[in-house]
Amino acid sequence: MILPDLTLEDTESIASTDVSDDDEDFIEIYEPKTCHTSKEKSFAEILNVSSITGQRKTRPIICGHRGSIYKEPENTLAGFLKAIEIGVDAVEFDVFLLKCGTLVVFHGAGGDENPGLLDDNIGIEGSILDYTAEEARKLSFNSNGEEFGCPKDRIDAPSAFIPTLKEVLEVLKGTGVIAKIELKGPGTAEPVLELVESMEMTDQCHYSSFDHSRIARIRELRPERNSDGTYIYRTGALFVDPPYNFISLSLAVGASEVHLRYDTCTKERVDAIHANGMGSLAWWRGPPGMLKDVTEKYLDVGNEDESMYRVAMKTGLEWMCVNKPDILAKVASL
Repeated sequence: MILPDLTLEDTESIASTDVSDDDEDFIEIYEPKTCHTSKEKSFAEILNVSSITGQRKTRPIICGHRGSIYKEPENTLAGFLKAIEIGVDAVEFDVFLLKCGTLVVFHGAGGDENPGLLDDNIGIEGSILDYTAEEARKLSFNSNGEEFGCPKDRIDAPSAFIPTLKEVLEVLKGTGVIAKIELKGPGTAEPVLELVESMEMTDQCHYSSFDHSRIARIRELRPERNSDGTYIYRTGALFVDPPYNFISLSLAVGASEVHLRYDTCTKERVDAIHANGMGSLAWWRGPPGMLKDVTEKYLDVGNEDESMYRVAMKTGLEWMCVNKPDILAKVASL
């Protein structure tokens, strides 16, 4: 199904509309939350695939989550260069618009409700939004930050600093590596789009957000399509815990893809995404979250080891946005 071109007002109206049971334009799925017992210990069962062994689906598109965060600090030029060296197809990173008008690449603490906090990555109170780009550049990373998975000496290296979006795009331009740009902070949609176009990198950049109004804004500004009906400007609707109507919510904002947390990308959900003409992507949590998951929940796989990636691949995912792209590259080549 191809959605008609939408305005931002249209998407807000559609997203708030209930979907009738007899609507045949798209395939919706519903998976009620239940209290799993034995499945809490099996990643394979959670994703509704047979086991950690067996035939896999086709090779996924490999995306380095915030670069290559077990090799270099997250969201740094060094991390993106390392990911390119590893041979990724794409890198994902987070973007904020600072008070000086400059776009920077940073994640920070605070979750998606209050992103950009500095207490973990930098070790001080406050938000990245309190700073200009020049001030942010002078901030030193916290070598004891839990979100850093790389060796401490890399956190203290001269290459460990908060880059601007322009600097990151300059590193990626001409490499063929796709930039998966998460619109993390407020007011990012239009200036990010403007910068990407000014650098003639439209074909190399995709946009995503947990705040779906931001990707709706991208779609409102750039509704153009390819000859096959797909959108030229690719967007992804991000979800932590997808609601029963996540398909209709994604279609309502004209999303090209649906981005699910790695342990919610069941085979049924992936199939439904594809049946509705969208691409699928699974994103992995940061180091603390992943360590907690494999210690307390999924005891049949390791922390982003080959077995975990093999299980996820069996769902038929198109994109896998992982913290260990070197491991995934090895698995995908087998």
